[in-house]
Amino acid sequence: MRSQVRILFGTLALAGLWTVGRRIPDALATMDTFRVTHVEFHGLRFLTRTRALTDLHLASGASVWVDTDTLERRLEADPLVKRAQVRRKIPSTLVVDVTERQPVALVPTPTLEPVDAEGVRLPIDPARHHLDLPIMESPVRPARAVPLLPSRARRLVAEVGQLLEADTAFHQMLSDVSEPDPNTVLARWTSPPVDFLLRPDTPPRRLREGLTVLADALGRDPDHPPTVIDLRYADQVVVRRSR
Repeated sequence: MRSQVRILFGTLALAGLWTVGRRIPDALATMDTFRVTHVEFHGLRFLTRTRALTDLHLASGASVWVDTDTLERRLEADPLVKRAQVRRKIPSTLVVDVTERQPVALVPTPTLEPVDAEGVRLPIDPARHHLDLPIMESPVRPARAVPLLPSRARRLVAEVGQLLEADTAFHQMLSDVSEPDPNTVLARWTSPPVDFLLRPDTPPRRLREGLTVLADALGRDPDHPPTVIDLRYADQVVVRRSR
């Protein structure tokens, strides 16, 4: 019991000195007490624990005093990881908080491949994870093995990400998104079958106005639902119906 107390107080003392001079952990790193015996992950959904451990590339017998900045950079090199933070839990545990990249659309490459709002291609099997995401009709087909979409496609997928942030329910109703011209985003629903015509960077307020008009039009004439809700004009919502 006394030896454990001595180790505890010794650790606290050395750790306190480390905040003043970072050379102190070199002495701690040689002690068996501080060998990493457990890595605790938080925030994993698509990234598996096995893959995360491989990304960390911890050496056999690594000390809990390993450089955490290096471990964070290794994790953030994985396309599934947006941010990572590694903390120490004395005496022998590393705690890893992971912020994963969120898929917002599927891009034909030619197989359907998830991408995030920054246009990063994500190694996720859509079928396995049951991803219900809109298909983005990319204006430029990405080259094989290139981690980022081309710039024009990144601009469009950023719009899809903004739609998700602006209105999650609107995003969930999307079937596909395209860019008929540089100033127009076409967001298509399948149920009901309606095309929303938007300007780039459409604010949430305009989406709500369009949804209100759609609900009103469906209530007035449910047998002839609108086919187009055009939100491209300031202070106007243009409704078009099929003949």
